[in-house]
Amino acid sequence: MHKRYETLNRHAKTVIIAVALLMTVIFVSLCFNQNVHTDEAYSMQLIQNDYQGIISGTAGSQHPPLYYLIAKTAALLFPTETYRLQVQKFATILPVTLILIFGGIWIQKKTDSLLSALLFDTSLCFLICTMEYAVQVRMYSWGLFFITMCGLQAYDVYISGKLKHWILFALFGIAASYTHNYAFVSAVIICGLLFLAIIISKKQFIWKWLITVVLMFIAYLPWFFVLISQFQNTATADYWIPDITGETIVGYFTWAFGLDIAYSTVMTLLLFILGGVAGLIALHRKKEALDIFSILCWLVPTLTATAGVVVSLLTEPIYYNRYVYPALGLLCVFFALSWRHAEDWYQLVLLLFCCVIGVQRYREAIVLEYLTPKTDLTMAYLEENLGEEDIVVYNFTIYRLIYEYYVDGDQLVDLQDVDWDNLEGDIYFLYTYNCEQISQSILDTYGLVMESEGEMGVEQNDFIMYHVYRAE
Repeated sequence: MHKRYETLNRHAKTVIIAVALLMTVIFVSLCFNQNVHTDEAYSMQLIQNDYQGIISGTAGSQHPPLYYLIAKTAALLFPTETYRLQVQKFATILPVTLILIFGGIWIQKKTDSLLSALLFDTSLCFLICTMEYAVQVRMYSWGLFFITMCGLQAYDVYISGKLKHWILFALFGIAASYTHNYAFVSAVIICGLLFLAIIISKKQFIWKWLITVVLMFIAYLPWFFVLISQFQNTATADYWIPDITGETIVGYFTWAFGLDIAYSTVMTLLLFILGGVAGLIALHRKKEALDIFSILCWLVPTLTATAGVVVSLLTEPIYYNRYVYPALGLLCVFFALSWRHAEDWYQLVLLLFCCVIGVQRYREAIVLEYLTPKTDLTMAYLEENLGEEDIVVYNFTIYRLIYEYYVDGDQLVDLQDVDWDNLEGDIYFLYTYNCEQISQSILDTYGLVMESEGEMGVEQNDFIMYHVYRAE
């Protein structure tokens, strides 16, 4: 490394922590809103239960319980009603901060290159859709942390075979499996790739691998039977995931790498492909363990997504683009390691490219979190006008879970369930376009007047707010 980088490299840990904290501040700046989507509303509702209720609730859904237990703990530690959504958003930012610190320091130590560490951090935050999932009240950022750390510990296990690395490898793999079902798939793939590496050149570790994997499976066994039941229920139900087509598969890359800029998906994907070529060339010339590990990191998300697609094609659609997100941290490890042999100036150009992409991603995130939704307008209107005897009526049934986050369930009524004969107060009607309207005959029969209060909305559901009251 050139002398001008030596000083920074000597203080690499401090630089990495500073960068991680700066990116954390960026994520935190996206948290101060009241926008939730359906899955987030489900999370917020589920953590109202006690720990046993959470475990029972997740057993009947499609995800393991660990994230919800973490979220419940965060809610108990910081019991604030005003900022309860922000508390949960902060709890999902925490694992990303940890990845940036521990992952960045790990890569710097292995490569003796601060630039490689910064390439990992910036590619994770800016090239992958972390700005969305770091502040989403779901399990994806925790799955990202556990799978990334599991992969890094797999390398340390292979190199040193020390007990502490076997223990950490097992703990992160178990935690990942209890966080998301596809994180479990990724953990299994990591175990399989480690087995292949051990069989090829470290046969003395085979018994340690076998004992560790058996213990991991025993620890996961209580939930394994639940997973089988969930899979059977999904395969026989009319599940929401669309059929997988060629267009769907192309959409996976757009989801992961695309921006609101022409050809951004192609450019970013090409950068990862070139990184893979550079890694293969380095592997052919030097045959270093880190170069092999780099390729194996690329295989984890690739095989995870492939497994989901293949099973979906053979049975019913059970794979969606975001399910691979927990494994994408290892894709960024691959990206950083594959370019580690490049000249410093080239890595600096890549770093600059990641930062430029990051600026655009942040602009898009600002629009998504603050400028697009009409939630604040809706909530301000209801807070000012909704009385104790009034009810909020909706006609978009599948959004009830979201409405329940904003409106007390006792005041929330489906249009088809309104008891017109016993109205005590006014109605605030959320009319979603192309759904059922309150008929004029109902208004005439009960002497009601319906006035539009303008276009409002929550999350991706825009509606016209109608005030319905008795005529004088």
